[in-house]
Amino acid sequence: MHRPSAVVALLACLALSDLAVAQLGTDPGKPKKSTTGAVFRSLAVPGWGQLYNEAYLKSAAFLITEASFMIGISRYNDRMMAAKKADMFENERFYRSSRNKMIWWFAAVKLLSLGDAYVDAQLFKIDISPSLTPEESPGMMLSAMVRF
Repeated sequence: MHRPSAVVALLACLALSDLAVAQLGTDPGKPKKSTTGAVFRSLAVPGWGQLYNEAYLKSAAFLITEASFMIGISRYNDRMMAAKKADMFENERFYRSSRNKMIWWFAAVKLLSLGDAYVDAQLFKIDISPSLTPEESPGMMLSAMVRF
């Protein structure tokens, strides 16, 4: 019943985060990617936050992992319900326990995905190139190197 309103609220948050990024783009000191947008994207669709941060390999890994857990949870739930209808108490308990363990693992992977999307968005603009020399430094430079 509340799904359409939740989807509209999620899309509104994404639109607002994109507007915030557009405003941040004028200030060179601010990051280009919205952390809120990355987290909401990762929350809505597995791997979308990483895709937004241009981490394509991580995006595929989170998508496959989270989809596998969702499929596993659904299968264990179906088996548990079938065992419950057949009055097979031991099997029902086994499938319930397996389903619950898989739900906990899914929650852990989801939290990891959200944290990864947030950190990647926050560190998106940081230069990680190996060169530590400033590119356009006026004047002369003096350097020394000592080998041991």
